[in-house]
Amino acid sequence: MIEWLVTIANFSALLTILPNPFLSRKLGIKKVVIIGLLISATAGIIPAFSNNFLLIMCSRFILGLGVGLFSPHAISLIAHNYSGEFRAKLLGYQTGLTALGNAILLGLAGLLVGIWHAVFGLYLILIFIAILIGLFVPEPEKPSIETKNSKVKLPWQKWQLIILTFITYLLIWGVQLKLPSYFEIKQLGNPQIINLTLSAMNLGGLVAGLLFGTLHKKIHRFTLTMGYLGATLTVLILWATDTSYIAITAAILFNFVYSFTGPYLVFASNQGLEPAQINSLSSYLTVSTIISAFFAPLIWNYLGNFGPQNLTSNVLLWITVTLFIISIITIFPKKS
Repeated sequence: MIEWLVTIANFSALLTILPNPFLSRKLGIKKVVIIGLLISATAGIIPAFSNNFLLIMCSRFILGLGVGLFSPHAISLIAHNYSGEFRAKLLGYQTGLTALGNAILLGLAGLLVGIWHAVFGLYLILIFIAILIGLFVPEPEKPSIETKNSKVKLPWQKWQLIILTFITYLLIWGVQLKLPSYFEIKQLGNPQIINLTLSAMNLGGLVAGLLFGTLHKKIHRFTLTMGYLGATLTVLILWATDTSYIAITAAILFNFVYSFTGPYLVFASNQGLEPAQINSLSSYLTVSTIISAFFAPLIWNYLGNFGPQNLTSNVLLWITVTLFIISIITIFPKKS
Protein backbone atom coordinates (compact mmCIF):
# COMPACT_ATOMS: atom_id res chain seq x y z
CA MET A 1 0.00 0.00 0.00
CA ILE A 2 2.89 2.37 0.71
CA GLU A 3 4.35 1.66 -2.75
CA TRP A 4 0.95 2.37 -4.28
CA LEU A 5 0.86 5.63 -2.36
CA VAL A 6 4.17 6.61 -3.95
CA THR A 7 3.27 5.57 -7.52
CA ILE A 8 -0.47 6.29 -7.80
CA ALA A 9 0.19 9.86 -8.96
CA ASN A 10 1.98 8.44 -12.00
CA PHE A 11 -1.04 6.28 -12.82
CA SER A 12 -3.54 9.13 -12.54
CA ALA A 13 -1.28 11.44 -14.54
CA LEU A 14 -1.88 9.19 -17.55
CA LEU A 15 -5.61 9.96 -17.33
CA THR A 16 -4.99 13.63 -18.12
CA ILE A 17 -1.87 13.31 -20.26
CA LEU A 18 -3.68 11.37 -22.98
CA PRO A 19 -6.52 13.94 -23.53
CA ASN A 20 -4.08 16.82 -22.98
CA PRO A 21 -3.79 17.75 -26.70
CA PHE A 22 -7.60 17.98 -26.97
CA LEU A 23 -7.86 20.10 -23.81
CA SER A 24 -5.05 22.35 -25.03
CA ARG A 25 -6.88 22.98 -28.31
CA LYS A 26 -10.14 23.77 -26.51
CA LEU A 27 -8.89 25.83 -23.56
CA GLY A 28 -5.45 26.99 -24.63
CA ILE A 29 -2.13 25.72 -23.33
CA LYS A 30 -1.66 28.44 -20.69
CA LYS A 31 -5.02 27.72 -19.05
CA VAL A 32 -4.37 23.96 -19.05
CA VAL A 33 -0.95 24.46 -17.45
CA ILE A 34 -2.22 26.88 -14.80
CA ILE A 35 -5.21 24.67 -13.93
CA GLY A 36 -2.90 21.65 -13.62
CA LEU A 37 -0.47 23.53 -11.35
CA LEU A 38 -3.27 24.73 -9.06
CA ILE A 39 -4.84 21.26 -8.85
CA SER A 40 -1.47 19.72 -7.93
CA ALA A 41 -0.71 22.44 -5.38
CA THR A 42 -4.10 21.99 -3.69
CA ALA A 43 -3.94 18.19 -3.64
CA GLY A 44 -0.26 18.11 -2.70
CA ILE A 45 -0.74 20.14 0.46
CA ILE A 46 -3.59 17.97 1.84
CA PRO A 47 -1.32 15.46 3.68
CA ALA A 48 0.06 18.39 5.70
CA PHE A 49 -3.28 18.53 7.52
CA SER A 50 -4.26 14.87 7.84
CA ASN A 51 -2.98 11.46 8.90
CA ASN A 52 -5.88 9.64 7.25
CA PHE A 53 -4.36 7.14 4.82
CA LEU A 54 -7.38 7.01 2.49
CA LEU A 55 -7.52 10.80 2.26
CA ILE A 56 -3.79 10.98 1.54
CA MET A 57 -4.16 8.29 -1.14
CA CYS A 58 -6.98 10.27 -2.79
CA SER A 59 -4.93 13.46 -2.63
CA ARG A 60 -2.03 11.73 -4.40
CA PHE A 61 -4.41 10.53 -7.11
CA ILE A 62 -5.70 14.08 -7.65
CA LEU A 63 -2.13 15.36 -7.57
CA GLY A 64 -1.33 13.12 -10.55
CA LEU A 65 -4.31 14.49 -12.50
CA GLY A 66 -2.80 17.96 -12.20
CA VAL A 67 0.67 16.74 -13.14
CA GLY A 68 -0.76 15.20 -16.31
CA LEU A 69 -2.13 18.60 -17.31
CA PHE A 70 1.08 20.64 -17.00
CA SER A 71 4.02 18.23 -17.34
CA PRO A 72 3.86 17.66 -21.15
CA HIS A 73 4.08 21.41 -21.72
CA ALA A 74 7.46 21.70 -20.03
CA ILE A 75 8.79 20.79 -23.47
CA SER A 76 5.92 21.75 -25.79
CA LEU A 77 5.97 25.44 -24.76
CA ILE A 78 9.64 25.61 -25.75
CA ALA A 79 8.92 23.87 -29.06
CA HIS A 80 5.99 26.21 -29.79
CA ASN A 81 7.77 29.48 -29.08
CA TYR A 82 11.33 28.86 -30.28
CA SER A 83 13.12 27.16 -33.15
CA GLY A 84 16.53 26.12 -34.44
CA GLU A 85 19.62 25.95 -32.24
CA PHE A 86 18.06 28.31 -29.69
CA ARG A 87 15.31 25.73 -29.16
CA ALA A 88 18.00 23.08 -28.65
CA LYS A 89 19.76 25.30 -26.10
CA LEU A 90 16.53 25.87 -24.15
CA LEU A 91 15.69 22.15 -24.15
CA GLY A 92 19.13 21.56 -22.67
CA TYR A 93 18.42 24.19 -20.02
CA GLN A 94 15.11 22.49 -19.27
CA THR A 95 16.92 19.20 -18.63
CA GLY A 96 19.57 20.91 -16.52
CA LEU A 97 17.06 22.85 -14.43
CA THR A 98 15.06 19.66 -13.90
CA ALA A 99 18.17 18.07 -12.43
CA LEU A 100 18.82 21.18 -10.32
CA GLY A 101 15.23 21.15 -9.09
CA ASN A 102 15.56 17.50 -8.11
CA ALA A 103 18.74 18.22 -6.17
CA ILE A 104 17.35 21.28 -4.36
CA LEU A 105 13.93 19.85 -3.52
CA LEU A 106 15.38 16.52 -2.39
CA GLY A 107 17.66 18.50 -0.11
CA LEU A 108 14.77 20.59 1.25
CA ALA A 109 12.67 17.46 1.72
CA GLY A 110 15.54 15.89 3.63
CA LEU A 111 15.61 18.87 5.99
CA LEU A 112 11.84 18.92 6.47
CA VAL A 113 11.17 15.20 6.62
CA GLY A 114 11.79 15.19 10.39
CA ILE A 115 8.66 17.34 10.63
CA TRP A 116 6.88 15.14 8.12
CA HIS A 117 3.78 17.32 7.75
CA ALA A 118 5.91 20.32 6.84
CA VAL A 119 7.48 18.61 3.83
CA PHE A 120 4.18 18.78 1.93
CA GLY A 121 4.36 22.57 2.08
CA LEU A 122 6.82 22.34 -0.81
CA TYR A 123 3.83 21.90 -3.13
CA LEU A 124 2.90 25.53 -2.52
CA ILE A 125 5.76 26.40 -4.89
CA LEU A 126 3.43 25.32 -7.70
CA ILE A 127 1.14 28.28 -6.98
CA PHE A 128 4.07 30.66 -7.47
CA ILE A 129 4.92 28.91 -10.75
CA ALA A 130 1.30 29.22 -11.92
CA ILE A 131 1.47 32.98 -11.30
CA LEU A 132 4.73 33.24 -13.30
CA ILE A 133 3.18 31.27 -16.16
CA GLY A 134 0.16 33.57 -16.21
CA LEU A 135 2.28 36.73 -16.21
CA PHE A 136 5.21 35.92 -18.48
CA VAL A 137 4.60 32.89 -20.74
CA PRO A 138 2.98 33.72 -24.09
CA GLU A 139 0.06 31.68 -25.39
CA PRO A 140 1.29 29.68 -28.42
CA GLU A 141 -0.33 30.25 -31.79
CA LYS A 142 -3.50 28.20 -32.17
CA PRO A 143 -3.61 25.47 -34.85
CA SER A 144 -5.19 26.19 -38.20
CA ILE A 145 -8.83 25.25 -38.82
CA GLU A 146 -7.72 22.31 -40.95
CA THR A 147 -5.58 20.96 -38.10
CA LYS A 148 -8.34 21.45 -35.55
CA ASN A 149 -10.88 19.48 -37.53
CA SER A 150 -8.60 16.67 -38.59
CA LYS A 151 -7.17 13.84 -36.56
CA VAL A 152 -3.63 14.57 -35.44
CA LYS A 153 -1.20 11.98 -36.80
CA LEU A 154 2.52 11.63 -36.25
CA PRO A 155 5.00 10.31 -38.85
CA TRP A 156 6.46 6.87 -38.17
CA GLN A 157 9.90 8.42 -37.68
CA LYS A 158 8.54 10.36 -34.70
CA TRP A 159 7.06 7.17 -33.22
CA GLN A 160 10.52 5.61 -33.47
CA LEU A 161 11.89 8.46 -31.37
CA ILE A 162 9.08 8.01 -28.83
CA ILE A 163 9.97 4.32 -28.52
CA LEU A 164 13.66 5.22 -28.18
CA THR A 165 12.72 7.71 -25.44
CA PHE A 166 10.94 4.92 -23.55
CA ILE A 167 14.02 2.67 -23.82
CA THR A 168 16.33 5.54 -22.84
CA TYR A 169 14.44 6.23 -19.62
CA LEU A 170 14.04 2.52 -18.95
CA LEU A 171 17.84 2.27 -18.93
CA ILE A 172 18.42 5.22 -16.61
CA TRP A 173 15.75 3.89 -14.24
CA GLY A 174 17.62 0.60 -14.18
CA VAL A 175 20.83 2.31 -13.07
CA GLN A 176 19.16 4.54 -10.48
CA LEU A 177 17.05 1.73 -9.00
CA LYS A 178 19.98 -0.65 -8.65
CA LEU A 179 22.68 1.79 -7.61
CA PRO A 180 21.91 1.76 -3.84
CA SER A 181 21.81 -2.05 -3.62
CA TYR A 182 24.90 -2.29 -5.84
CA PHE A 183 26.89 -0.02 -3.51
CA GLU A 184 25.71 -2.07 -0.55
CA ILE A 185 26.52 -5.47 -2.11
CA LYS A 186 30.03 -4.41 -3.16
CA GLN A 187 30.55 -2.37 0.03
CA LEU A 188 31.31 0.80 -1.92
CA GLY A 189 29.77 3.17 0.62
CA ASN A 190 27.24 3.68 3.38
CA PRO A 191 23.73 5.16 2.86
CA GLN A 192 25.09 8.69 3.33
CA ILE A 193 27.64 8.14 0.54
CA ILE A 194 24.89 6.76 -1.71
CA ASN A 195 22.66 9.80 -1.07
CA LEU A 196 25.52 12.18 -1.80
CA THR A 197 26.29 10.26 -5.00
CA LEU A 198 22.67 10.51 -6.17
CA SER A 199 22.70 14.23 -5.42
CA ALA A 200 25.97 14.70 -7.32
CA MET A 201 24.48 12.76 -10.24
CA ASN A 202 21.71 15.38 -10.45
CA LEU A 203 24.33 18.13 -10.53
CA GLY A 204 26.04 16.29 -13.38
CA GLY A 205 22.72 16.38 -15.23
CA LEU A 206 22.53 20.13 -14.60
CA VAL A 207 25.94 20.74 -16.18
CA ALA A 208 25.05 18.57 -19.18
CA GLY A 209 21.83 20.47 -19.71
CA LEU A 210 23.63 23.80 -19.72
CA LEU A 211 26.19 22.50 -22.22
CA PHE A 212 23.74 20.73 -24.54
CA GLY A 213 23.01 23.67 -26.83
CA THR A 214 26.69 24.39 -27.46
CA LEU A 215 27.56 20.74 -28.01
CA HIS A 216 24.63 20.11 -30.34
CA LYS A 217 25.59 23.11 -32.46
CA LYS A 218 29.02 21.54 -33.04
CA ILE A 219 28.34 17.81 -33.49
CA HIS A 220 24.57 17.71 -34.20
CA ARG A 221 23.17 14.14 -34.34
CA PHE A 222 26.38 12.65 -32.92
CA THR A 223 25.36 14.23 -29.61
CA LEU A 224 23.00 11.28 -29.22
CA THR A 225 25.69 8.73 -30.05
CA MET A 226 28.09 10.38 -27.62
CA GLY A 227 25.48 10.19 -24.88
CA TYR A 228 24.82 6.47 -25.34
CA LEU A 229 28.45 5.52 -25.89
CA GLY A 230 29.65 7.54 -22.91
CA ALA A 231 26.95 5.94 -20.76
CA THR A 232 28.09 2.51 -21.97
CA LEU A 233 31.65 3.14 -20.80
CA THR A 234 30.66 4.60 -17.42
CA VAL A 235 28.25 1.75 -16.57
CA LEU A 236 30.91 -0.76 -17.63
CA ILE A 237 33.39 0.88 -15.25
CA LEU A 238 30.75 0.90 -12.51
CA TRP A 239 30.10 -2.81 -13.08
CA ALA A 240 33.80 -3.76 -13.08
CA THR A 241 35.22 -1.70 -10.23
CA ASP A 242 35.54 -2.58 -6.56
CA THR A 243 36.91 0.85 -5.61
CA SER A 244 34.52 3.31 -3.97
CA TYR A 245 35.77 6.59 -5.47
CA ILE A 246 35.92 5.09 -8.97
CA ALA A 247 32.33 3.85 -8.64
CA ILE A 248 31.16 7.26 -7.39
CA THR A 249 32.95 9.04 -10.24
CA ALA A 250 31.52 6.62 -12.81
CA ALA A 251 27.98 7.12 -11.49
CA ILE A 252 28.28 10.91 -11.68
CA LEU A 253 29.79 10.79 -15.17
CA PHE A 254 27.02 8.41 -16.28
CA ASN A 255 24.30 10.90 -15.36
CA PHE A 256 26.31 13.74 -16.90
CA VAL A 257 26.86 12.15 -20.30
CA TYR A 258 23.48 10.40 -20.43
CA SER A 259 21.72 13.72 -19.84
CA PHE A 260 22.63 14.73 -23.40
CA THR A 261 20.26 12.11 -24.82
CA GLY A 262 16.97 13.48 -23.43
CA PRO A 263 17.15 17.01 -24.90
CA TYR A 264 18.31 15.61 -28.23
CA LEU A 265 15.38 13.19 -28.46
CA VAL A 266 12.91 15.98 -27.68
CA PHE A 267 14.57 18.38 -30.13
CA ALA A 268 14.65 15.82 -32.96
CA SER A 269 11.08 14.72 -32.25
CA ASN A 270 9.66 18.23 -32.57
CA GLN A 271 11.44 19.06 -35.82
CA GLY A 272 9.07 19.77 -38.71
CA LEU A 273 5.80 19.31 -36.79
CA GLU A 274 2.67 21.44 -36.76
CA PRO A 275 1.56 23.02 -33.43
CA ALA A 276 -1.16 20.41 -32.81
CA GLN A 277 1.32 17.62 -33.58
CA ILE A 278 3.78 19.10 -31.08
CA ASN A 279 1.11 18.93 -28.35
CA SER A 280 0.38 15.28 -29.15
CA LEU A 281 4.06 14.40 -29.34
CA SER A 282 4.78 16.05 -25.98
CA SER A 283 2.01 13.99 -24.39
CA TYR A 284 3.33 10.75 -25.87
CA LEU A 285 6.89 11.56 -24.77
CA THR A 286 5.66 12.23 -21.23
CA VAL A 287 3.67 8.98 -21.22
CA SER A 288 6.74 7.06 -22.39
CA THR A 289 8.86 8.44 -19.54
CA ILE A 290 6.18 7.71 -16.94
CA ILE A 291 5.42 4.13 -17.96
CA SER A 292 9.14 3.39 -18.17
CA ALA A 293 9.24 3.83 -14.38
CA PHE A 294 6.67 1.05 -13.98
CA PHE A 295 8.25 -1.36 -16.44
CA ALA A 296 11.79 -0.85 -15.14
CA PRO A 297 11.57 -3.02 -11.97
CA LEU A 298 9.71 -5.78 -13.82
CA ILE A 299 12.09 -5.94 -16.80
CA TRP A 300 15.40 -5.49 -14.98
CA ASN A 301 14.60 -7.85 -12.12
CA TYR A 302 13.68 -10.50 -14.68
CA LEU A 303 16.77 -9.99 -16.86
CA GLY A 304 18.95 -9.87 -13.74
CA ASN A 305 18.30 -13.59 -13.24
CA PHE A 306 20.42 -14.27 -16.32
CA GLY A 307 24.15 -13.56 -16.09
CA PRO A 308 27.43 -14.53 -14.42
CA GLN A 309 26.97 -12.63 -11.13
CA ASN A 310 24.26 -11.58 -8.68
CA LEU A 311 21.01 -10.00 -9.87
CA THR A 312 22.10 -6.38 -9.38
CA SER A 313 25.44 -6.84 -11.17
CA ASN A 314 23.71 -8.70 -13.99
CA VAL A 315 21.29 -5.80 -14.45
CA LEU A 316 24.20 -3.38 -14.91
CA LEU A 317 25.75 -5.77 -17.42
CA TRP A 318 22.49 -5.97 -19.40
CA ILE A 319 22.25 -2.18 -19.37
CA THR A 320 25.84 -1.89 -20.63
CA VAL A 321 25.17 -4.23 -23.55
CA THR A 322 21.91 -2.48 -24.45
CA LEU A 323 23.53 0.96 -24.37
CA PHE A 324 26.34 -0.22 -26.60
CA ILE A 325 23.93 -1.64 -29.19
CA ILE A 326 21.91 1.59 -29.25
CA SER A 327 25.06 3.70 -29.57
CA ILE A 328 26.15 1.70 -32.62
CA ILE A 329 22.71 2.02 -34.22
CA THR A 330 22.66 5.81 -33.75
CA ILE A 331 25.96 6.27 -35.57
CA PHE A 332 24.28 5.64 -38.90
CA PRO A 333 21.96 8.38 -40.23
CA LYS A 334 18.23 7.65 -40.63
CA LYS A 335 16.67 7.93 -44.06
CA SER A 336 13.86 10.47 -44.07
